[in-house]
Amino acid sequence: MAKTNNTSHFDDTDDNYLLAETIEEEEVLKKEKKEIELIKKSLEKNKGKRKAAADELGISERTLYRKIKQFDL
Repeated sequence: MAKTNNTSHFDDTDDNYLLAETIEEEEVLKKEKKEIELIKKSLEKNKGKRKAAADELGISERTLYRKIKQFDL
């Protein structure tokens, strides 16, 4: 059985507070933060061109659009 952490952890970057109740949730938040960072960098590098950014990230343009909406980018 996985050990849980009962203390809460905050990530205060970009004025968004993310709350993790367990170690597993904290890992998911770290992965999401990394994914957001990669998407932002790719969009910036490709001057906002979603098709080029999606190709660079190895995902479909539709998936990139969904992630942009999901993460409110």
